[in-house]
Amino acid sequence: AARVALQRRDRELTARRTQRRARLDAALAEARRTARGARLTAQHALLERIFSRARALLPEVAGTEAYLSQVAAHCAEARRYLEGVRVVVRCQPALVGRLGELEVTLLEDASLPPGVLVSAEDGSVFIDNTLPARLARLEPKLAVVLLQSLSPSPRGGEGRGEGKTKWPLDSARGERMAGDDHEP
Repeated sequence: AARVALQRRDRELTARRTQRRARLDAALAEARRTARGARLTAQHALLERIFSRARALLPEVAGTEAYLSQVAAHCAEARRYLEGVRVVVRCQPALVGRLGELEVTLLEDASLPPGVLVSAEDGSVFIDNTLPARLARLEPKLAVVLLQSLSPSPRGGEGRGEGKTKWPLDSARGERMAGDDHEP
């Protein structure tokens, strides 16, 4: 009888331990989910602050020689998608002289943001290569790079980039976006 009672007690203790372990595992999983959610919320807020600041700095960047020297290349980049059709280029009057000699219909529009809007004359293709649009296209890549550089490294470095931030390239040719040679 004592042996049976001891076995029953062992089974009860094992069941209690199993239940307690399951509760602790569930609580730990919930705490981790909550922590990941809080971290993602903080990362999203940080990225929004960074990109808001970048958008606020666009007018300043648009006046730099580094950016202005690239406007013709940005126009040519967009025009590559429109080979064989009549092209319309719209830009701010101040940028017209930066475009060089073009065999296109050129429309000046002071209400446009810095950069060029390039389209087929028939409206079938439209390419927004303005500075705000270029930044918007790069934001997903920049977000990844920023979060990698800000995240603690599992090996104890400053970040996954070991303190050397690698900025995404502006195009497949390896050109950097104007103004990205400055510290972030």
